[in-house]
Amino acid sequence: MSTKLKWVVRSDGSFDLEGAEWRILDAYPGIDGVPLRSIGVSVNERAGTIAIDYTFPSGSMTLRLGVHGSTATVDCTLDGMSVAPARVDVLGWGTVPGATRLFKQGHGIGGGSGVVDLQTAEHVESFGMVSLFGDDERGLALWAADHTRFENRYFVAPLPGETNFRLSVGYRTEGIPLPEGRLELPTLHVTETSDVSGAMRAAAADVAQTMSARPIRPASCHWCSWYYLYHNLDMRLLGDYLEGFSQIAEALDYVQMDAGYFPSAGDWLSPNVHFPQGLKPAFDRIREAGYRPGIWIAPFMVGNHSQLAKAHPDWLLRDLEDNPVTPWRGYGEPKVWGFRDEETYVLDSSHPDAFEYLRQVFRELREYGADMFKTDFMYWGYQDSLMVRRHSPGKTSVEYFREVLQMIRQEIGPETFWLACIAPFLPFVGYADAMRIGGDVGVRWAGPFGPQNMLVESMGDQHLNQVLWQNDPDVLLIRDFHTELTDDEVVTLALWQAILGGVVATSDPLHEISPERLALWRFVRPSRHTSTATVPLSSLAGGPMVAVRGLASGDSVVLVVNRSDLPIRDWVKLKDLKIAGKRFAFLRTPALTTRIGETDELRIELRPHASALFHLGIADRLPDGPMVH
Repeated sequence: MSTKLKWVVRSDGSFDLEGAEWRILDAYPGIDGVPLRSIGVSVNERAGTIAIDYTFPSGSMTLRLGVHGSTATVDCTLDGMSVAPARVDVLGWGTVPGATRLFKQGHGIGGGSGVVDLQTAEHVESFGMVSLFGDDERGLALWAADHTRFENRYFVAPLPGETNFRLSVGYRTEGIPLPEGRLELPTLHVTETSDVSGAMRAAAADVAQTMSARPIRPASCHWCSWYYLYHNLDMRLLGDYLEGFSQIAEALDYVQMDAGYFPSAGDWLSPNVHFPQGLKPAFDRIREAGYRPGIWIAPFMVGNHSQLAKAHPDWLLRDLEDNPVTPWRGYGEPKVWGFRDEETYVLDSSHPDAFEYLRQVFRELREYGADMFKTDFMYWGYQDSLMVRRHSPGKTSVEYFREVLQMIRQEIGPETFWLACIAPFLPFVGYADAMRIGGDVGVRWAGPFGPQNMLVESMGDQHLNQVLWQNDPDVLLIRDFHTELTDDEVVTLALWQAILGGVVATSDPLHEISPERLALWRFVRPSRHTSTATVPLSSLAGGPMVAVRGLASGDSVVLVVNRSDLPIRDWVKLKDLKIAGKRFAFLRTPALTTRIGETDELRIELRPHASALFHLGIADRLPDGPMVH
């Protein structure tokens, strides 16, 4: 949809945005939840941009409302203030008539990305971008492209007794000092769209360009020690697994060691009983086996029994009462990763010595031979500056966080693969090669987390995949022992994660699984091509899950998943998947390909939690080989 948008400004400082079909009505800015309306307002038009100046006792705000092609923009400047507010709304309290649904961007891992029914929702938050739309895919998309200093949030809440909703868009400015008395906020973009999913992907592409996202690589394929061995990996087990992998000649990019190699969180370079000689011999052994070594680390974690905490208590982040910030407390029998730590603290990266300690850690791990880093619990280093006491105050949480990210990338080098986990999404753009999007998969289907969370998040965050980074939906559990997943569930989860076009990983002992499950692993291993799947909006809004992946040959692969607990029978029309005309269809499994024939629709009959994989060819030929090739 290409339309001309128009701003309409009133003398009290409120304004509308009018498009061909969609409008935002009666909006105005605010500071810390207080509307700036009818407070010393003046309106001027300058070179095609409408400038609204708001004056108030502690300073002034200028909004610049512009239109550039089919996109409207809002720019905001604060003047005359020595300290920034906690929050600034640049477009607040507006209504969007006709909006019944919303595409929400989660803040980070497991953040509830996807479609929300506004008619039943009480309050919705989105981060960095949002789309509001009606019963089809026509609506409004809003986004900010720069996330280097401030967190960008969208609040949508119903009006009591009405069908309309209030929309507020703002930035968390965290009370930082303004020595020059001025604060410039990132540009807000607004456009009409007839393709909500496409609009979200276009917004992500704008973020990628503005923040210099990392070059997209072919999907990573690696083995991670966590989801089977957990913190029990040692040098002997590592050798056994590497030997076993060599017997089946499976292609892996990386062998990544997870938590358990250190004596206490924070003492990352100190040997423990599992690796008494330290990490370098383990990395050497992995490389000798033909794989690239990877390592897990949680850079902001500090255990209370660590040498780091004992020697440098001043390196710990403090709350407003000067107590160490303590996200984890384990005073009972279970202890994290089998260590003694009853409490786990947060490293204060604003302390120059703590910052340099982290630099040393990443430098030495890289010198030992690590080619892949999985940095975990990254949210711990992302603390609102108004809620903590830092050694060196004065910046936003985003600025402190990105200083650490920049340092890590400098130390590990441009070619090293970096997977972020338990992390805020948008501040990581430009540094991460891959991003975990959902919670741990787990060994059972039921429950709000595990596969359920992964399936929801993988659909809701697919517009980010191969744009900002590779999405990591978590590992494939394909083993046929020590699991509660059924055969259908194992196959469905493997096919779904593989078709998306992001990271494909496992923690299973591949040398011990059955030939059938090994064939499944070979079937879903990623190709060397860089591509991604699309998820129709209908899947995000409920019903069977569908993912479509185009191939370089012009063919397509379509996966349909029954996520419900009841069997389904349905038809999927190719035109609804944006596949024109008829195609030669084949039903595929790792062991068998069945020809269906030329068709423009697919018949679906699926047991609970089962799936069907179709290859749609432009020629009548039988595909063979891996799932995507």
